[in-house]
Amino acid sequence: MLRVSATGNGCRLTVEMHRDDLTPLFYPGSLALIGASSDDSKFGGRFLRSLLQFGFRGRLHIVNPRESEILGMKTYPSILDVPDQIDLVGITVPAPAVPQVLEQCLAKGVKGVELISSGFAEAGTEEGRRLQDQVKAIAGRGLRVIGPNCFGIYCPASTLTIMPGGDFPRESGPVGFTSQSGVFLRRFPKRGAGLGIRFSKAIGYGNGVDLNEADFYEYLADDPETRIIASYMEGAQDARRFFQALKRATPVKPVVIWKGGLTQSGARAAASHTGSLAGEEAIWEAVFRQTGATRTASFEEMMDAVLAFVHLAPRCGRRVAVVGGGGGTSVGAADACERAGLKTPFLAPSLQERLVRALPPVGTSVANPIDVGTVFPEYRHLEAALEVTAEDPNVDTIIVDALSTYISINGDETPDMLELPVRFKKTADKAIAMVLPVEATGTKAVELEARRRRAVSYYHTAGIPVFLTLERAVAAVAKVAAYREWLAAR
Repeated sequence: MLRVSATGNGCRLTVEMHRDDLTPLFYPGSLALIGASSDDSKFGGRFLRSLLQFGFRGRLHIVNPRESEILGMKTYPSILDVPDQIDLVGITVPAPAVPQVLEQCLAKGVKGVELISSGFAEAGTEEGRRLQDQVKAIAGRGLRVIGPNCFGIYCPASTLTIMPGGDFPRESGPVGFTSQSGVFLRRFPKRGAGLGIRFSKAIGYGNGVDLNEADFYEYLADDPETRIIASYMEGAQDARRFFQALKRATPVKPVVIWKGGLTQSGARAAASHTGSLAGEEAIWEAVFRQTGATRTASFEEMMDAVLAFVHLAPRCGRRVAVVGGGGGTSVGAADACERAGLKTPFLAPSLQERLVRALPPVGTSVANPIDVGTVFPEYRHLEAALEVTAEDPNVDTIIVDALSTYISINGDETPDMLELPVRFKKTADKAIAMVLPVEATGTKAVELEARRRRAVSYYHTAGIPVFLTLERAVAAVAKVAAYREWLAAR
């Protein structure tokens, strides 16, 4: 049960927690940091700075027996000395000291712990495994533990962030993200910020000794703030329960998974990273097929799929029209769509005739992909191509690949051309995506890249996803279309 009362400094949360209720971990009214430090080279120092920079609005308590004050805040010798009920504790002390600290958390009645400390099973030593077994046993007595070897939780709505997350976006969004990797837990919110992707929750759980992917899938499936679930996984701690949680989640929300460790070398790396047994590819292929989850094979592919689900899901289908400029672009688009399993149906003859009359007489193609004849299309030509294409009932999704050169040269100096896809989206009953590649990579092209990024931001704000290449765009569209087909066939 969660009770919220307003205060002058934000929200003060009073929480009562059952073991299966993870709400206090995402919305802690009080947080204690054990191992806090003023030294930014230490995890305790970095975590404290991140919380302060992000602006955590709950009651923050500092525990360090060797200090009386850190950054102007009073410190306590142990969690037992803190004169407050504690919802969540972040622990950054060395691994051998962790069991004693957890026992103190149990005695204090702490609801949940982010165990950031490493040196457990992932270390590959007998001592590390013994310590992890101790952590698991203590957790089993009534303490919810995230980790060890993790960064914890980022939840903008409660102003909670992870250790290196002081500069994360403060706005909430529809994506719930779980990760066994702290690197990707850090990277996705940072990279996603420039793509208009915002998060409801992002969770790094490391070794998953207590709370693991199944727990978080069960939570996110019911979370009203989460519309899309994404994950980086190395291995499932409880395979049967995870499978059931995944089967329950996918009919109500798209789930995008980047499954690491499917190669022999990757599985070996996963074992040394989080102590995970990564599993065989054939087994995971069956999991994706039976549950309807979306499979990706890289960080970029996962990010593209999430971006597509955020903006394209309601109308996106497999029948695609590509509107571009330049003959080579049209040929490449046709190849890319077919390889991704998309269809590029010819436009209806009557629509082709209208395009013949509307477009220049030389260098164009009106079947599909539609070639407007130049990488510098006139406004009236591109407008006609989009409007006529949108009238074909055999087209579900339109990909615009005609403005990259124009924007890189003219930038914000042509607002009408920049606005055309946005205005078109408001009237067309189609899903629309855009391709804006990086046209130049030299050091002298920084201003060109700035123009492209301003355009990308503008389109994402308007609900139009932008992809770096046509191949990435069609791959993302194919994933959304496949999920919608899976839902329809259930």
